[in-house]
Amino acid sequence: MKQELHFDLSIHFLMALCGGFLGAYAIFNRMAVFANAQTANLIELIGDLVGRDFTEGMIRLGAFLIFAFGIVLSVFLEQLLHRKLKYLEIFVELGVVFLVGFFPAGLHPILAVYPIFFIAALQWCVFPGADGFTAANVFSTNNVKQTVASFTEYLMERRKNPEKAAKTARKARFFGGTLLSFHSGVLCGYIGSLFLGLKSIWLCMIPLLSVLLLLFTEDRKRGGHLS
Repeated sequence: MKQELHFDLSIHFLMALCGGFLGAYAIFNRMAVFANAQTANLIELIGDLVGRDFTEGMIRLGAFLIFAFGIVLSVFLEQLLHRKLKYLEIFVELGVVFLVGFFPAGLHPILAVYPIFFIAALQWCVFPGADGFTAANVFSTNNVKQTVASFTEYLMERRKNPEKAAKTARKARFFGGTLLSFHSGVLCGYIGSLFLGLKSIWLCMIPLLSVLLLLFTEDRKRGGHLS
């Protein structure tokens, strides 16, 4: 069980690193379009549809539909594939990363990250957390909240309720580790962009292949069962 838990956490943190890398790639290389989530996209979508740029609004609507399709697909495939879906997600993400590296610099920045909108939604749903916690690995807002709130609660409870403090400390470490992993991916994405430009997204294959290796190793220890 300890070995499985170790892989569980390692896979989660590696996927958070991938999430940070993909977010950084889109922001630093595609005119600050954050393709890992929908908040900014939907705000811009409303502005475009009510008067700024209708064509741009349609492109943003397409981004929303692609993101939503990734969520729908994950729910549907989970019923059919169970654990095998994790392998499929990694292979699809490797394909997306490979493909996006060939997109030209002149391509519309939102169209250029359409595949990232899709794979971010799929990754978020297929790898929802670890160690009993649910945490997004493609954006940071709730992870910041959980880290700060848990650490604050730990400081308040550590003297009067050590048992509760230990639980909140564990929670703070998990969400803090998710934040650290995500923003380590951001740092890697930024440095990669400085030296490799649009091709830097291919560096994301390294953590993805590492996750694939961990999944395979874990399943071998379980006796090869993928259900």
